[in-house]
Amino acid sequence: MDLFVKYFSIAWTVFSSLVMVGLVLLSKTYAKREDLAKVEKKVDDLKAHVDNLPTQQQVTELLVELANTRGEMRELKAKIQPVEHLAHLLLEQRLKDDK
Repeated sequence: MDLFVKYFSIAWTVFSSLVMVGLVLLSKTYAKREDLAKVEKKVDDLKAHVDNLPTQQQVTELLVELANTRGEMRELKAKIQPVEHLAHLLLEQRLKDDK
């Protein structure tokens, strides 16, 4: 019993030191709750962002509409060219008449 009382404080100090070293190693090994909460929030934000993105079908429909619009613009350009040519001719005639 005398041996226990004599070395108890030393043994307790060594045990406490080992526990503290273990806690330090564990804190470096595992992520903290705050860090996990931040990562979970970022993941939730990314999921919400991805959910708001258009689907492949919507993108395809948009591309088809753009192609149709491009074709309509070419048709309009072909129809406008004769009118534009006439406007240039009228402008030239007007400028000649003003001289």
